[in-house]
Amino acid sequence: MLIFWFFIIMPFLFGKPIWGINSGNNFVWVGVLFVVGALSQKINAFSRVNKKLMICFSLVIMIVFPIMLKISSITQTATNLQSRIYSNYSLPLFILSVLVFGIFIETRIKLNKKINHIPSINWFILTGYLITQVPIINYQLSTNFRLNYSLSGSRWLEYLIINILSVLLATLLTTLVISEIIRIPYFNRLLVSTSIKSINSLLDFPKFFRKILAQNWRSLLVIITGFIVSYVQILVVTLLYTPFSFDMFKQIIDLSSQQLILSTIIIYLFFIFIFGMLNRYWYSYMIVVAASVVITVAESLKISLRQEPILPSDLAMLTAIDDLIKMISPVTIIIVIITIFCFAVVGLVLQHHFDKLYHVASLKKRIVMIILPMIFFSGSFFVYHFGSLPNIIMVGFNVKFSTIDQGREARNNGPIIQFIQSMDTTIMDKPSGYSKTNINKIMKQYNHEAIEINKDRKYKLTNQTFMFVLSESFSNPNRVPNLKVSPNPIPYLLSLKNKYNSGLMLSTGYGGGTANMEWQSLTGLSISNLSATLATPYTQLVPQQKISPNFTNLFSQSLAIHPYNASLYNRINVFKKFGFDKFFYQGSKDKLSYQKKIDKNPYISDTSAYKQAIKTINDKHKGSQFIQLSTMQNHMPYTNYYSNNRFKIFGTAGSKTEKESIKTYSKGLNYTDNSLKMLISKLNKIKHPVTMVWYGDHLAALYDKDSMKKYGVKLHETDYFIYNNRTHKTTEVNKYVSPYSFSALALESSDTKVTPYYALITKITDSLPAMTIDPSQSQTNSINGSNIFISQSGKKVKESSLTKKQKKLLHDYRLIQYDLTAGKQYSAHWAEQKIK
Repeated sequence: MLIFWFFIIMPFLFGKPIWGINSGNNFVWVGVLFVVGALSQKINAFSRVNKKLMICFSLVIMIVFPIMLKISSITQTATNLQSRIYSNYSLPLFILSVLVFGIFIETRIKLNKKINHIPSINWFILTGYLITQVPIINYQLSTNFRLNYSLSGSRWLEYLIINILSVLLATLLTTLVISEIIRIPYFNRLLVSTSIKSINSLLDFPKFFRKILAQNWRSLLVIITGFIVSYVQILVVTLLYTPFSFDMFKQIIDLSSQQLILSTIIIYLFFIFIFGMLNRYWYSYMIVVAASVVITVAESLKISLRQEPILPSDLAMLTAIDDLIKMISPVTIIIVIITIFCFAVVGLVLQHHFDKLYHVASLKKRIVMIILPMIFFSGSFFVYHFGSLPNIIMVGFNVKFSTIDQGREARNNGPIIQFIQSMDTTIMDKPSGYSKTNINKIMKQYNHEAIEINKDRKYKLTNQTFMFVLSESFSNPNRVPNLKVSPNPIPYLLSLKNKYNSGLMLSTGYGGGTANMEWQSLTGLSISNLSATLATPYTQLVPQQKISPNFTNLFSQSLAIHPYNASLYNRINVFKKFGFDKFFYQGSKDKLSYQKKIDKNPYISDTSAYKQAIKTINDKHKGSQFIQLSTMQNHMPYTNYYSNNRFKIFGTAGSKTEKESIKTYSKGLNYTDNSLKMLISKLNKIKHPVTMVWYGDHLAALYDKDSMKKYGVKLHETDYFIYNNRTHKTTEVNKYVSPYSFSALALESSDTKVTPYYALITKITDSLPAMTIDPSQSQTNSINGSNIFISQSGKKVKESSLTKKQKKLLHDYRLIQYDLTAGKQYSAHWAEQKIK
């Protein structure tokens, strides 16, 4: 009676959750109901009441309760209403709970006579509680149960009944499944030993707990460790985005409790797999802990440097581990190595002294321990297949599936789940009307379009040199909001932009993503049309393509220059597939002739890179030539490389440490500006026609990341210009462009004829606003995002506001892109043809 008075009557009388229990999901409230139910069972309270009467009374309350809610005007939000329906101070709802409990209290699941009977109530309540936590049900409870004025009472009652029946049906089905499982003697013994049969069972809990701990301490240690590791990983990621506060510890539990459980299960299964392989407990345990430490450190470094979590595409970079290590602080590397060494020593000592004999004797059990985790992890490739079992599991554990902001989801889901979630990659959604017939129609249309364009073009590619120069992390810092650099570090570049066809390129990356800009400029395809799950085409797409049409197809000789180790982004294999005849990089058989650096900067200077390009042009054989040059001088990190750095940083963007980095970065830009003057001077002296597209690939990750929502477009604007030593067409039409337009713009600037494929790219460039990934949707460089358009005034343009002709043109472009990347490649050879 005291429990009933304090926890039910008093809150009902005051109309407030005076004990802080304001939801049926509260574990204390579930405990109160259990105690009330156990006491009722103890005194056989329900055996004296006719069950038919209880069922009728329950149905009456179920009907009256929503009518009562409908009669009284409800103005709360959906979340508050959900709490009101579940609140413990709703006396009618409490009575309903007691009646439902009473209906099932005496029910027994009748099993084989040789097997003990199990009270169904324990598992019925447990499964019912778990089912109601499924996000789909919660979504219905928080949306469809809100009484909007547009929703009639009958319609609302229909929603209520459907959802109640859904919960009951799911619970009954789950209970039936459990009843079948416990027919197996092993599970029957397990459930009998763990079932709470009455309140007296709670008195034996300490003894029961000690028994469980003694028998299963090894597994419990792994589970507890897995939970702690999962929690720490989410905490570390959260701290990279949010200032520390003690409330953060509670928020992680509130927002990610179910993800923490799933992550713990994943770590435990990984341990089972390793244990099955090694058959040594402590070795397996220490491997799991060491791997967790490495993942946590790597995740922290990746987000710090690139503002995105570790993705499956990053595994391709393990072939360039030496180069990746050079980008990390030596102190961090030493600490990680020492930590791993300590784990190895501790594992050896523990295994030798305490657990020599603990192993799995049965070979069959070891095989099962290896195979079951492999089956579980194989589901990673289907998590984005909605309706599949892996997807249902992810949804059931409240995993967030938004790919717009990978960093945010790493905070919600944890690094491990986010990595697994990203393994299921879709190249591109199939546009409507994709067929061989329609692709042929598009090809035929642009065969004619190329003829029309070429009527006004003078030159073929014969004896011409085209060069794309990607300037690493180059962008005017004085265009960054709330920042000013003095003096101007790039005066020569700005003078060139007044002289040549120039403007702003819309980068799809921030602080990284160089290879994605290369891919777009070389292929003429927009990364914003690809699936949000495809982060890096060089590693996820190109290796899968049978044919990879690109700008090199037009030329008789193609060369690539990258003054660094080329194993990053799988460039060696990609450039080979693209058809480059030579690739100059550090360690290549085609040696770099110029490798000088500036002061303490660890990267080859832009001056050396430009000299290598000039040498390559001067060594040109007969015919057309294409050069792809990606520099490295201004690559992160930006420590104090340069002496006599007189640049000053003003404004509110960035902390004091960041401003010191911006100062170093600005000096590097100034060196690039001077090198560019030398490059143009050398190109002016070359006698045969040379056309150069020069552009920055992305901003350096130096500025206030919190401003991305407000200044997303600004923080993705880099500089570009198109140079030609024979003729230049200065125009303001292309102030904003995306990298996929550079091939068409270069051919136009040099007055060179086009193939049908580049007639399509020319039409896309001239007739549509620039396409890119919406940067304002992401506070980080997640790569993923929705497709948006930017007008020449720098404003966002919705696809729905395009004209009918523009929509038709865009659809044709997407059909061709889908065909080349994810389709049957009907247009592949058409896109590869040379200029006639």
